[in-house]
Amino acid sequence: MELELKILREKVIEDEQKSGIGSLYDDDKTSHQHISLLKTKYSQMKRNFDRSLQDLAKHRLKVKG
Repeated sequence: MELELKILREKVIEDEQKSGIGSLYDDDKTSHQHISLLKTKYSQMKRNFDRSLQDLAKHRLKVKG
């Protein structure tokens, strides 16, 4: 009975530790590293979007002109 309680307590503690943003990813990185990676990914996506928007604007000028 004591062994079962100990295992249950350990399981609860483990689940509580995994309940943050790091629980979305199953690796050894901290939540700060995950947030940093998300910021990097977003900035790259924004850069690509701005480039494609500029290309579309140039194309629109060609079509109108």
